[in-house]
Amino acid sequence: MKEKFIAKSIFSNSPLELVVENGKVVSVIQSGIAAEASLAYIAPGFLDIQINGYAGKDYSTTLTPEEILELVGHIAKSGTTQHIATIITNSEKQIIESIQAIVKARKTYPMVKESLVGIHIEGPFISPEEGARGVHDPQHIRPCDYEEFLRWQEAAEGLIRIVTISPEDDVALDFIRKVSATGVIVAIGHTNVDPSLIGSATEAGAVLSTHLGNGSAAMLPRLKNFMWKQLSEDSLSASIIADGFHLPPYVLDSFTKAKGKDKILLISDAAALAGSPPGIYQWGDMQVEVFEDGHMGLAGTSSLAGASLLLDTCVAHLSEATGFSLADAVACATVNPHALLGESTWTGFPKVGTDADFILFTYEKGDGKLSVKRSVLGKHTLFQEEPSNN
Repeated sequence: MKEKFIAKSIFSNSPLELVVENGKVVSVIQSGIAAEASLAYIAPGFLDIQINGYAGKDYSTTLTPEEILELVGHIAKSGTTQHIATIITNSEKQIIESIQAIVKARKTYPMVKESLVGIHIEGPFISPEEGARGVHDPQHIRPCDYEEFLRWQEAAEGLIRIVTISPEDDVALDFIRKVSATGVIVAIGHTNVDPSLIGSATEAGAVLSTHLGNGSAAMLPRLKNFMWKQLSEDSLSASIIADGFHLPPYVLDSFTKAKGKDKILLISDAAALAGSPPGIYQWGDMQVEVFEDGHMGLAGTSSLAGASLLLDTCVAHLSEATGFSLADAVACATVNPHALLGESTWTGFPKVGTDADFILFTYEKGDGKLSVKRSVLGKHTLFQEEPSNN
């Protein structure tokens, strides 16, 4: 079955006619149609390297293949065609059970296999300090253990692609060296270490800062702190949550200026209650309120309770809050995460002969969110907007 799409490339603003057959791009023609404002943008599907869960489903539990399939469908509405499932601090037994559930789902459903492209283990090898550890359960935080990592990777059948740790000591630095040598990305996050250890971690092989600016103590030394050091390290890319709540606009602007267009990766860091209707929910031992605008907080406080808005919001907000253009912001959710993983995606027009991976969306500055019309990955239409009755 052939399908034809007419849209304008987000990277060039040039209209094109795209033909897809059996999940492959078979024709790309620069169209003579004027690039009218009403014409939808076409962009690569977003790749989110940090999704903890969505719509009540938590990757750190033991999900069924059907629940993971449903999760994939939910996040595709945001333009996210591929993502890395994130499992946070827990007992080794539960981490392995969560990993095995993901492996099973990928074997059960081809759509899950194509969309869920890796596992990110965030913790348990992080700072035990309050603030720095965030919502991670302190009873399960422990020192880096390379042999445990190998057991995770065996259960994952090689699917683990990122591990976030705090470079607390020489044991952690040795862990970074060994894990990096396997080809797995080591990220720095949930830390409160001296800046000198950040430098040592990058020398050992760490290449990413996980949700920079979040998962840290509320008060830091004025100059000698790990955040300044991570910003100054050219070898570190930085993932950020640009949802309008986790980082003030002036912080986003500072981060983007410090890191540049090639080193910023947009993540949602979406938690399990993300996408839930407004209201108060009991989540573990916490009461979490989901607000009308979609963000989540600890009920009765001004504190956030995890991230809840997806990349359709983060892309728009990054462009609105910084000097990044909309195309720059889209690259932070497409080109840059693929590059971190040693991959590439299209940057001008989709390439003939490649698997289809694109989204269609409309957006006007000030909207605060992209309006995603369709998300396509290979033979799968992950999401298609219902036609209007008007």
